[in-house]
Amino acid sequence: MPRSQPERLWLIGGGIVGALMVLIGYFFFISPQRSQTSDVNSQAATARQEAATLQAHINTLRAQNKQLAKYRVELAAAQRALPSTSGLSDFLRTLQSLGNSTQTTVQMLTVGPPTDVSVVAANTPTGTTAPSTPAPSPSAAAPGATSATPVTGGVYGLSISTSISGTAAALNNFLAQLQAVQPRAVLITQLTEGDTTTSGSGSKSGTTLQLTMQAFVDPTSPAEQANLAAASHK
Repeated sequence: MPRSQPERLWLIGGGIVGALMVLIGYFFFISPQRSQTSDVNSQAATARQEAATLQAHINTLRAQNKQLAKYRVELAAAQRALPSTSGLSDFLRTLQSLGNSTQTTVQMLTVGPPTDVSVVAANTPTGTTAPSTPAPSPSAAAPGATSATPVTGGVYGLSISTSISGTAAALNNFLAQLQAVQPRAVLITQLTEGDTTTSGSGSKSGTTLQLTMQAFVDPTSPAEQANLAAASHK
C-alpha cells in the first residue's frame, strides 16, 4: 500500500534521527570506552614487562647470594692487599718471616715517609711512564712483578728499603714469595746487586740485594688520612 508524502517524510526523519543516535552513542560512549580499554591493556603490558625485569634482577641477586661466601673471601683478600692502615710492624715481621722461610737474611730495614700516589698520578703526563731501574742477576725479572700503575683516590705508598743476602736461588724464592705469596700488594721500585760474600777460600757463597719497594695504604678513617697526609709533608 503506497504511503503518503507525510509518512515517507516521517520514515526518512526517523532514519536520520536513528543514525544520529548511533553516531552520538559511538562517539560519546563506545569510543571513549574502547580508548580506556586500550590504555588499560597498554598499562598491563608495561606492568608485565617491569615484573619480568624485576624477576630477572631477583634471579641475578639470588645467584649472587649463593656466591656470598666466595665474595667475602675475595673482599678479605683485597683488604689484606690494600689495607686501610699502614700496618708497618706486621709487614716488617712478614718480611722477616719470608727471610726465614727462604733461607735469606733480611737486614737494614728502613721506612721512608708516605707518598700520596694520587697526586703523583695526577701530575704524570698522559702517555708517559715513570723511569725504572733494571734489575740485575739473579733476579732480572722478579716472578709476579708488574709495571707501576698510578693509583688514585687518596692512596698512599710507603717506601721500604732493605738489604737481603743469600744464594741466587734463595733470593729468587724470596722475591717470588714477596710478590705472589704474602698477602700485601707491593711494588718493587728498585733492585740492585750489592757486594757478594766470599768464603775463606775466596769462592762466592752468596749475593746481597738492595731492595726498595712500595707498600700501599688506602686510608678510610679521617684520623688515618690526617696522619698519612701530615707524614707525607715532612
